[in-house]
Amino acid sequence: MCESKYSKKLCEYEELLRFTPSSSTPTSNVGARKVAKYKGERSPRTQLHVLMVTEDRFASSPTVSNPVLRTLCIHRNMSRKSKCLVVTFSIIAVILLILAVVSFIMLSIFDRLFLSMLAKNLVLQPGSPMFDQWLSPSVPILFKVYLMNLTNEDEVLAGGRPRLRQVGPFVYREHREHYDVQFSNDSSPRKIRYKHRIFYSFQPDLSSSDPTTVAITTPHLFCLSPDSYWVRYGISCGPFTTLTAEKAMWGYYPTPIVSMVGTKVGLFVNHNGTDVHEFLADVGAENIQDIGKIYEADGKKKLTVWDNDEANMIKGTDGSLAPPGLQVGSTVTLYVPEICRSPTLYATGKKNTVNLKDVEIIVFTGAPADPTEHLFEWRNRIFCQANSGCPPKGLVALEPCLNSKGINMPMYLSQPFFMDADPRISEQFDGLPTPNSDQHETTVHIEPTTGFVLEAFKRIQFNVLMRNTDPMFKKMKNGLYFPIGWVEETAIPDKQTLEEVYYRILLPRKQIPIILSIVSGVTTFLTVTIILSLAIHLRCSKRNAVVCPSVPSTKSTTPLEEELNLKITTVITAVSNWDVRQSENYLRL
Repeated sequence: MCESKYSKKLCEYEELLRFTPSSSTPTSNVGARKVAKYKGERSPRTQLHVLMVTEDRFASSPTVSNPVLRTLCIHRNMSRKSKCLVVTFSIIAVILLILAVVSFIMLSIFDRLFLSMLAKNLVLQPGSPMFDQWLSPSVPILFKVYLMNLTNEDEVLAGGRPRLRQVGPFVYREHREHYDVQFSNDSSPRKIRYKHRIFYSFQPDLSSSDPTTVAITTPHLFCLSPDSYWVRYGISCGPFTTLTAEKAMWGYYPTPIVSMVGTKVGLFVNHNGTDVHEFLADVGAENIQDIGKIYEADGKKKLTVWDNDEANMIKGTDGSLAPPGLQVGSTVTLYVPEICRSPTLYATGKKNTVNLKDVEIIVFTGAPADPTEHLFEWRNRIFCQANSGCPPKGLVALEPCLNSKGINMPMYLSQPFFMDADPRISEQFDGLPTPNSDQHETTVHIEPTTGFVLEAFKRIQFNVLMRNTDPMFKKMKNGLYFPIGWVEETAIPDKQTLEEVYYRILLPRKQIPIILSIVSGVTTFLTVTIILSLAIHLRCSKRNAVVCPSVPSTKSTTPLEEELNLKITTVITAVSNWDVRQSENYLRL
């Protein structure tokens, strides 16, 4: 006997739950117990909710065919709000997945894409930032000259050891200029023809003294030439002369006769704006690795200075350009017309620029990390001449190059104070400072990504071979490689220039891959999380949903069942819309 205090219809519904039309036995005591359990609850919403859940469980039984239970199948689908959330999060998951895939692809191709775009901007072509900077470099270049003053000339002439004292520096500001530029676009590879010259302006505030007022005693270059005028015309001329530092550097007339001819003698005579060299070079359009590569120098594709064909090859750049993508172990070749050869520089390590520690550069030196490297030794041997042999270790013979220019002078180059040279050379002099690599080694600092030559420290010493061939100074020691002086060219960009390179080129290459990695990782994580959450949600919804019969029952229903079916449908609709008032009023019937 049903005794529900809410509604007689609820009692009828309870009885209907417990029996099917085809059987008079209860299908389940669980449903009856659950309905009975919540009879005493005062909340109509709670009781109706339990009623719906109970029906869901009963409806999942394949034996259930009651039309009332089939009416409850309208609740097997999720609510409209739940469907919207599923659709929204599905769209978000798809968008995140697309972002993750795009980020991963961009991360994998970014470096190649970046270098490709950079290469296009490095090509020498009119209007490009690279071309304007190359045409007239803005990086300040200082030319420092140190001269060696002989303080005991008489003792040396009598056979004593030379005693030297360094004078200087005398500092000049360099202004390098590329002019008469012509592009050749009708052939491949595209080339550029240009002229190059250097102007020097004295910087008194950076110099130790005025070179016009400092007197030094130095080897008499004019008299040391085997075919000089003093030999031809019997002019009295000694191995040393005393003159100002200005004349020793930029030239002087040793005798009135020579002044009539118009020939000056000096370390850097005809260098200030008048030593012009013409080059034909690659612009780097077809292959950026060939940027600045010289094909012709002063109208020649090959030199005729040295006995070895390889030594006569014109290779490398003029020193203002280098290819991008360098690393430790790479080599860079520079053609230097003043010495008629193409020296090779070796990448031996890394360091940071002087004015900005964020910029990393590769250090190139004149010798590899292993000085005994076979290729390094071969590159030195090819410049040995048949008539004069090979110079001593650490010296570079300049005489063949000078001879090709009509100057007969036994000049040799070395590092300052004969660093890394045969120690027997420096042992013949007193007063020479002890050299060290930090202050006296030639190094070129190149930014590896762009190939920009950001810093350069060129240090070269000029020496002349003195022989006691004249009877007047026969007592002087023979075969002295006498140091005249040494120069230091330094190019150090300011902080503003370095920051422009760093923030416009180097930093984006570092940061963008990091950002892409973060975006790819986060979007992948969120996508997986959303997909798993949706899968769990759908699985739970399916488990709790009413499973309706696929084929409607063909059994007839009684009028009472039809009436109860209609009313229960109304109750469930009210519950699903949370219309508590309508449900409560209906239950009071």
